[in-house]
Amino acid sequence: MNKKILVARFGAIGDVVHTTIIHQSIKEKYPDCELHFLTSDFIAPLLENDPRLAKVYSFNNKKRDDFFYLLKLGLQLRKEKFDTIIILQNSIRSRFMNLIANPKRIVYRNRHRVHAVDAFFNSAKEVFEDIEKPQDLKLFIAEKTITSIEEKTQKYPKPFFVINPGGENDSLRQGRIWSLENWMELSNKLVKKHGGTVFIAGSKGERGYHKELLKINPSILFSGELTLDESAALFSKADLFISGDSGPLHMASALGVNTLALMGSTDATACGPYGSKGYAINPSFKCPTGCDKVCLQSQESIYKPCMQSITPKIVFDFIEKNIGF
Repeated sequence: MNKKILVARFGAIGDVVHTTIIHQSIKEKYPDCELHFLTSDFIAPLLENDPRLAKVYSFNNKKRDDFFYLLKLGLQLRKEKFDTIIILQNSIRSRFMNLIANPKRIVYRNRHRVHAVDAFFNSAKEVFEDIEKPQDLKLFIAEKTITSIEEKTQKYPKPFFVINPGGENDSLRQGRIWSLENWMELSNKLVKKHGGTVFIAGSKGERGYHKELLKINPSILFSGELTLDESAALFSKADLFISGDSGPLHMASALGVNTLALMGSTDATACGPYGSKGYAINPSFKCPTGCDKVCLQSQESIYKPCMQSITPKIVFDFIEKNIGF
């Protein structure tokens, strides 16, 4: 009987958000099941307030190649006497920790080519065949964090438009960044039609790049000022969240807000925003030889033709037709 289960997922924020479907679906069917989660230290704050989890283990990424650290963590997990460990990435360090943890059973990620959420859910079904897939994911934020964000935003007019322009890692992830000119044109269209405020979200490394967007009126630059859980709290207050394919996009969709993805090189059927309020716009441009080949050969611009084929007018018209706020 699987009474005590550990879910382990490191790495990207979006993947960890998608992984929450496992403990969500199991807990809804088996409320007495004890669920633990092991994830990277910088992502752990997203899960630490989840009442469905008995414990969240924070993995120190700086020590990921430290044999003694992995051994110590494995022994810590062994003391928990897990019935099952669901491990969602195949790496030598993960296999080593699982070996030391010595659960009764190990389940690996389902590899069928479906949406990431479905792949993780299918992994859970290998443990409990009768669980049901929820329509929406759900993240939990501490009340004090929400209150702090409410205090920072209460003086600004609604509706709140939160945009996540990206930039810091997009040279490594081709075709996921929209031009600043497009963000400004779209934002100004939204404010002109609906009023409200545009909040610009991003990392510390993106703050300088995002300053150009302060030409949007009115706009507030939050890039680099918020922790991960504070960013989640900001996203939860959005009437509309817009982003390329990114971790923040999937955070917003799991917070139950209207979430619009601008999909360039990635496929919405595999990694678009999950849930009843998740929307996606695909590019009209199709790479004849494969996105990476085209983009890596051309260094003329960080803005790739797939994303640039999604014009501000296309996005604005889509919002007006499909999303109410």
